[in-house]
Amino acid sequence: MATITLKINGQEVQVEEGATILDAAKKAGVYIPTLCYHPYLPLEEACRICVVEDVRRGWSTLVAACVFPARQGMVIETDSEKVQESRKTILELLLSDHPNACMTCQATGDCELQELAYRHRVKPDAYPGERHKHPVDSDPNPYLHIDMNKCVLCRRCIRACHDVQGADIWTKVGRGFEQRISTAFELPLQDAGCEFCGHCADFCPVDAIGFRSGRYEVRAWELHKGATICLQCPMGCGAIYDTHKGKVVTVHGDFESPANTGALCKIGRFNYNFVNTPNRLRHALVRESSGEHAPASTEAALDLAATKLAEIVEKHGGSAVGIVAGGMLTNEEYYLLQKLARGALRSNNVDNVGGPWQLPLYEGLSSALGLGGMTNPLDDIALAKSLLVLGSNTLEKHAIAALRARKAVREGAVMIVAHPDRVGLTKNAERHLAIRSGSESSLLCGFLKVIVTEKLYDDAFVEKYTQEFDKLERSLEKISLQDVAERTGLSQQEIQEAARLYASQRPAFLIYGADMAQEPASETLYRMGAALQMLLGSVGVSGGGFAAMGVTGNGQGAADFGAWPKYLPGYRSVAQAAARKTVSNLWGVDVPADAGLSWPKMFEAVEKGDLKALYVVGVDPFELGLPERAVESALAKLSLLIVQDCVKTRAVDYAHVVLPGAPFMEKEGTAVNCERRVQKLMPVMAPPGEAKPDFDLIQELLRRLNANLAPADRAQAFDEAVQLIKDMNALRYADLGKKGPCWPVQEDGSGTDRLPLPEDKPTLKFFAARL
Repeated sequence: MATITLKINGQEVQVEEGATILDAAKKAGVYIPTLCYHPYLPLEEACRICVVEDVRRGWSTLVAACVFPARQGMVIETDSEKVQESRKTILELLLSDHPNACMTCQATGDCELQELAYRHRVKPDAYPGERHKHPVDSDPNPYLHIDMNKCVLCRRCIRACHDVQGADIWTKVGRGFEQRISTAFELPLQDAGCEFCGHCADFCPVDAIGFRSGRYEVRAWELHKGATICLQCPMGCGAIYDTHKGKVVTVHGDFESPANTGALCKIGRFNYNFVNTPNRLRHALVRESSGEHAPASTEAALDLAATKLAEIVEKHGGSAVGIVAGGMLTNEEYYLLQKLARGALRSNNVDNVGGPWQLPLYEGLSSALGLGGMTNPLDDIALAKSLLVLGSNTLEKHAIAALRARKAVREGAVMIVAHPDRVGLTKNAERHLAIRSGSESSLLCGFLKVIVTEKLYDDAFVEKYTQEFDKLERSLEKISLQDVAERTGLSQQEIQEAARLYASQRPAFLIYGADMAQEPASETLYRMGAALQMLLGSVGVSGGGFAAMGVTGNGQGAADFGAWPKYLPGYRSVAQAAARKTVSNLWGVDVPADAGLSWPKMFEAVEKGDLKALYVVGVDPFELGLPERAVESALAKLSLLIVQDCVKTRAVDYAHVVLPGAPFMEKEGTAVNCERRVQKLMPVMAPPGEAKPDFDLIQELLRRLNANLAPADRAQAFDEAVQLIKDMNALRYADLGKKGPCWPVQEDGSGTDRLPLPEDKPTLKFFAARL
């Protein structure tokens, strides 16, 4: 792109054509005050605080730097008397109708208007007159505090709601002095369709829309800000936590995070009571002979746990022990847990709560595409021309992906939502296919049938990059659209029209959701999804791919680092002697060859009397979806139950040893999000009492059982693990940050955003379709 040269305060600066004066000033290091401007929102000339003087031959004019384009030969003055007088007048007019309550305002110390008034030495009463008397905090919602008397009409909230969240609930109401920001027909937020993402409050410069949490309890300058990665869902969003005295007060999106670029969902922003709860585990507990729990030192509890585990392994063998990990642990914790199970306890009974879902995903996609995860970065969803959202309430469970889908629709893409209910994205969709629950495979068969029969597929892509297309073609001959219609509850016409629509605009993006994951799907479901994308040439291209959204925050990391019964780290099969030998050579101990149990099978084994000890980390067995009585019965039968968690769960009542752990925001480590991005977490505050990060507790337990297996620290654990993970060999813990690479990682440490297409011969593989 061509460049232009202009002068700002006598300093020459070069920028690309299309840049604004504000862009040029930033490049030159010249400060220009702003209020309505935000670098992550569309431009809108609303406040004119950013005015600068455009000096021309013998005359000059004031222009808004945030929107006015820089031009060749421009001469700009940012601090002339004319500019200063204009800014001061604008600020005085804003303050003429702004509450003079800075001493009690929650935004004091973090208010952009207050800072501008201070910089420009503005008098608050320069223009006395009528003031607004809008109702304060009249909206009955639990998250947002609204006081439109403070509003400066910057319209950031409107832009955030439209362009970031896509909910479109904020708008301008009234004219002149009566103009204000409100919902349509001034409805309460809940009735207006608010999704309570909190973006409006995050972008508001003056606390007209603010957060309820921490209000009148803590001032802005008392807050400690810490950045880490949220692990409450697989998006892996960067989040900035405001903390005070060991509690989370507010949460903001991290604009530097590639996963979410400042956006957050309702869960990530507001769901932190599990950290602040008085129900936190602060000390270890052990069960006494009376059956009651007694406080114990962490060291004593670990000693008891190690002794009891060793006794059970000695008496019953390693297969009598199982480990179940929650979904919000770090990679290093998952690696250590499976190393503890396999190396010290001689058991492959290790699983994470997302394992039964992650296994068919990995085996289905890796067999078809050679990559057992999401094929594209999250940003590619916004570049798609057509989208199929299958079996997913994406807006509720994976909102950051849903925001990209909405953006694609705003830019002309068509979206089809296939779900039994009218879920959140349905209102943005071209078509809603109200399929029967569990009929996703049948719907995909119908799409494949239509696209192949009507030759709507990308023949050149299929010929160049794929193999065994004839197998798919023959299998589809045996499938009728009538059968598909009967299984899905749709008409044949609905299926045909939807398939044609999806195939009509490319690249296409297929989004699999967590709703299907509640009942683990077979690998066939993922193979057929891969087949659909291959037919449309929408694999390995910008805007075209496959996203299988998980059910846990670090489910991808758990799989990559071996925390499941069938695979060792790096997807090395436990059944293969060569794989076991590779791991054994690294660890210095033999790896058991017996097939391990998934966590549902572990509970069955307890009932049968085969599993005697269970170590659960960061998970409440009563929240796994099993019948409550079955869980109660299983836990009561165990000879040893070790519960390690940050809060007191129901399982604690059955535990023989309780170890106080920590949630993800109190940990250091790494995690892998759904787009295969390896990111580093850093603690934003310390665990309370004697609680410790799970890594420290697992490490100490491993030292007691086999000191030679215990790594010195997280860095050593990570660097050891990636020796077994081919796609991460080049990574080193010390080099990672929150902008980590997506695996496969190249030798120079750079990542691979999209599935690389085969260069030498076709490797993408079709399989037979099945209803």
